[in-house]
Amino acid sequence: MAHLMRSLPSSSKGQFFIVSAVSIVIILFFIGRWLEPSTVPDTSSIALTEELFTFDNVKEKATAVVKGSESCEELDYNLQEYKNFLNDFAREKNYQIGFVYSIEPCSSSAIARVNLTLVSEKVNAKSNFSIQWP
Repeated sequence: MAHLMRSLPSSSKGQFFIVSAVSIVIILFFIGRWLEPSTVPDTSSIALTEELFTFDNVKEKATAVVKGSESCEELDYNLQEYKNFLNDFAREKNYQIGFVYSIEPCSSSAIARVNLTLVSEKVNAKSNFSIQWP
């Protein structure tokens, strides 16, 4: 006893294929969105550490203060003013900034030696550097 089965028309097979493909793509998309936060490491917290940005800025601006001075007397005055500014800034930000400098020898040219430290709850950064004037 042979049973004859009706076959689906070819247009129904095409519709089933399209609906299946779209469904699979949608499911994979949502699985990918669900897994994405756990697979991508977040390194932005390191890059956004304000203290390290401030530390680099202090070094850069100290160099600008030295290079922008016109005489040895002005160089000493400018560095002292910058140190006072840093102390006020550190108090506002709850940092401890140590800015110790010396100028050797003060004539037509000089070298400003700077010992810089920045201490906060997250960071303890130190640097010793020299800046040639003029």
